[in-house]
Formats: sequence, C-alpha cells, structure tokens
Amino acid sequence: MRGIPVEPLLKKLQVVSVTGHLPDKVLGITQDSRLVESGYIFAARSGSRSAGSDFIPQAAERGAVLVVTDEALEEPQSLPVICVHDFHQALVFLSKVVYRDPTSRLKLIGVTGTNGKTTSVHLIRSILNEAGQKCGLLSTVGYDTVKRRMDASLTTPDIDRLSALLCEMADEGCNRAVIEVSSHALVQGRIDGLKIAAAAYTNISQEHLDYHRTVENYADAKAQLFRTLSPEGLAVINIDDEWGRVMVKAAKGKVITYGAGAVDADLKVNVLEHSLTGGRFGLEWAGRNFQVKTPLIGIYNGENIALAAGVALGLGFDIEAVKAGVRKVKSISGRMEAVNMGQPFSVFVDYSHTPDALENALRSLRELCEKSLTVVFGCGGDRDRSKRPIMGRVAGELANRIIVTDDNPRDEQPGVIAGEILKGIRTRRRDHVTVELDRREAIRKALLSANEGDVILITGKGHEAYQLTGGVKREFDDRQVAGEELARLGWVQSDITGAN
Repeated sequence: MRGIPVEPLLKKLQVVSVTGHLPDKVLGITQDSRLVESGYIFAARSGSRSAGSDFIPQAAERGAVLVVTDEALEEPQSLPVICVHDFHQALVFLSKVVYRDPTSRLKLIGVTGTNGKTTSVHLIRSILNEAGQKCGLLSTVGYDTVKRRMDASLTTPDIDRLSALLCEMADEGCNRAVIEVSSHALVQGRIDGLKIAAAAYTNISQEHLDYHRTVENYADAKAQLFRTLSPEGLAVINIDDEWGRVMVKAAKGKVITYGAGAVDADLKVNVLEHSLTGGRFGLEWAGRNFQVKTPLIGIYNGENIALAAGVALGLGFDIEAVKAGVRKVKSISGRMEAVNMGQPFSVFVDYSHTPDALENALRSLRELCEKSLTVVFGCGGDRDRSKRPIMGRVAGELANRIIVTDDNPRDEQPGVIAGEILKGIRTRRRDHVTVELDRREAIRKALLSANEGDVILITGKGHEAYQLTGGVKREFDDRQVAGEELARLGWVQSDITGAN
C-alpha cells in the first residue's frame, strides 16, 4: 500500500496538540496494538476501563510511527503524538483517507436484524458470485476478503478494522462487499463514513436489551442503517416483522419489501416443501413466479432467501443468478448444521440464542421429526436475563425433552442461569426436563437416549469454538463434541457438514 502524507491530514483534524517529529507518511491505522504493522498510526482511545496510551510501547515495538489520541499525555512518549478533540471523528476521517475511501471503490451491502443475518449475507454473496461479481464478506462466523479468510473478532468490526478489510477487498478486485451490521455497531458509529449501496432488514426479537434497555431503542438502532442510505441506495425490508414498517419509514432511496404473509409485499415467498435435507420455496416478483431449491434446513430460511433475492434483483441481477446462488450454499457454520456419524437419528447444531430464533428452529424440526425432539440449550451469562424464562417456555412447549445446560456463563453462576430458564417451563412439563450444567455431559445424555427417527437440537453456541466460564476461555465446539460423543457410542462414519 502506498503511503499517505501526514502533514495534509492535520488540516482536517481538530488538533489539540502535536508532540514529537511527525513522520512523512503512514501506511495504516488501528486501535488494536496487536494489529499494528510497520508504518501504522496507533489510535489510542481514552476509556473508563483502560487507556489506549498504555499500549503505546507495544505499538512502537510493532512498528507504529505515530499516535493519535484524545488523552492528555503528560510523560514523553517514544512516538510522536497528535492529540485530538474528537477521537471518533478523527478515527473515521483517518480510516477513510488512509484506506483510500474503500466504499468509493466497491459497493457495500449491509444486513441488519436480530436473526438471519449470517445466512442472508452468505446467500447474497453466493448469488452475486453467480452473477459474475467478485464479493467480499464479513459475518459473525468469519471474514473473507477474497485474499484471505479469518475468524471474526466482532460481527461488525470497528471502523478502522472495517475500513482496512474493505480496502483489502477492493485491492483484490472486489466490486461488492456484503456485511452483517449489528445494533452495537450502529450505535457506536462503526460504519460512520462508509457509503452504503444497499441495506437489508431481517427482523427484531428480544436480544441485547441489557445494552439497549428497550426494544424501541433497539429498533431505532437498526433503523440508523436505513437513514444512512443515499437517494440512490436500495433498502430491502421484511414487512412480516412488526418493526419492518418502521424501517421502511426510515429508509431513503428505493425500497423493496418482502414477506410470506404481507399482501402488499413487493417480493412474496411461500414454502413449497421442506425436509431434513433442505427445502423448496416459491417467490413472486414483478409479476413473475419462480422456485428456488436450497440444501439449507428450516422453513424460516424462506425469508432469508427472499431477502437475498430482493437485494440481488433490486441491484439489477437476474432470477437465474438467484436460483443458482441459493442452490450453491450447502451449509453455514453453526446454522442448523448437521452432525452425521451414521447414527439413525438426526443431530443439529444451531446458533439460535434468542426466543424467536429458538422457536423458529424448534418449529421447523417439530414438523419434520418422526418421533421425539430433544433440545439442549442454555443462556449466556452477563447478558439480557429477561429472555431466559421466555426461552424456557418456548423449549417446554415445542420439545419432547429439554436438557438445560451451560452456554457461556461468563461471570454468572451457572445454576442461577439455569434456574431462571426453568421458571418459564410449566410445572406439568418439568418431568421432561434435565439440568446438566456440564455441556459435554448434557450433549452425551441427549445422544445416549436417542432412538431411530429422533431429532436432537443443540443450540446457543453454533459456530463458536469456545466456552467462557468465570473469566476462563476454553476450547469447546458443539459440532466437534457431538461428533466425539457419537463416536464413543459406536457411530464412526464422519460427516460433519462444513461451513460455506
């Protein structure tokens, strides 16, 4: 990457002070001292828990040539320092300039909502690829810049990291990028300064109320994505969802609505068939009816497919690309992902960790399950507690057997979390509930009691390959554990479906 001259940048920043001899040029910018490379700006934000300036020595060791901060640093530093009045404004501006305004070089598509974002962005990317577009992707399950793939640190990275990744995509020849946009990211300004070519909305259900406090605040955060659209932008919105019309009112630019039940939706979707190996959906668009087939499991994927189709069609791509792109997505990491070791019953691992997502997953499997449906789940610690009894109620109503276990307890007592889940399960259903806080043992118990034709759903963690307990992070992947426990029970045909 060619360097960006430093001196002209000062004219655009609200500079408080400058100390040390400034470098002529910089090559990148990051807030994470671990990601610093030679020639980088280290952006050191002041904070209530820790100060970015504490990491200046580490940044210097890794090759940083300049510090930008909003802290008043009294002691001399090993690097030149620009102190600014507004750190966020400076970070947004510098990220845009240093990474050569990436959204002027590729068109950015953002998907927001509680559930379905990950599946939707993978579907969009697949359709665009089939249409001949080179498309990068940033999602909860990983980042793919086309040049490289990596684990995701956040659903939506901070603006400096996000700009760097988008720049890498553009430099690799991508003309599109599709990303998940979280409510936290919108409130915290992580996409500020980026031009959104298209924005799409899945739904809102109870989630993150520990952060947003009310569902109205949560919805307003999501609506920010649509307010950022230019008149030339595209909005694709689910109006089956009760908050969808709020997004429609917030949206600028062209609006395409979709849904399965809304008679006034521009794009209508209906379920033609679904099974434990995939589904077939009918779509109606602009007076045309067509069908799409998918290996993805779950009737709720009809809405995800409609969203992806709406984005593609709204951007001018054809129906054949939609059909081919949907068909090509075989599975998505931790999203109703099958674990098959040759056993005569079905085992699925899913990320569903909200009441609505759990209900959708269980209802889909309930319709397909020949015999008994078992769910293994818990709730995360240090997160929205109000959803715990609701998820207990959902599990109690839809599953034949419920095994309550640890999710990521974090700093909460696992037994307390389990107790709050149990409060939502009706007394008459308690005989069908087992509390086993050891997650591996909980999975083993579910598998041990399964019979031919049964279905087991292991939820909450999905693609996550770790468990957080008492500040300790240890390796734990539901898919791997389920496979290992099936092998211990004598099933040895390895066929754990991989991520798309």
